Amino acid sequence: MRTALILMSLVIFSAMLSPARAEEELFDTKAAAAYREQGVNLLKQKNYDAAIDALEDAVASAPDAESYYLLGYAYYIKGKKTGDAESRMKAVENFNQAYQINPNFSPNKFKPEDITMPAAGQTEEQPLGAAAPEKQAPQPASAATTTAEQQKQQ
Repeated sequence: MRTALILMSLVIFSAMLSPARAEEELFDTKAAAAYREQGVNLLKQKNYDAAIDALEDAVASAPDAESYYLLGYAYYIKGKKTGDAESRMKAVENFNQAYQINPNFSPNKFKPEDITMPAAGQTEEQPLGAAAPEKQAPQPASAATTTAEQQKQQ
């Protein structure tokens, strides 16, 4: 009887330490990646509501900084296009969540280049991550004064 009890204890203990149990994932990262990819594709198509739904599913499946950032971006664009204050607030919340998960998160490596958004002060859309057009620097006042003085002397 004692041997059977010891043997049963060893079986239970070894089952608790089995590698199969250690390999189980806490989150469904494959589903999250599929939702995230779907969300990015919907952003490219400018279907912001559907993109938000897909990215919210990605966050629910496996919360990570990239998904939260893209979700914040989708809310940001929606709020910018519609003037919806709630979407802008949700954008900030999701951006903050991305940086809470990973304070060193760098969104530059996750920005799809063909998703477009208006640059500051522009009405046209340009690829996200593309440099804003350079403004011509005004001439220094001394150069303009020198030119005006030269014209007066002539």
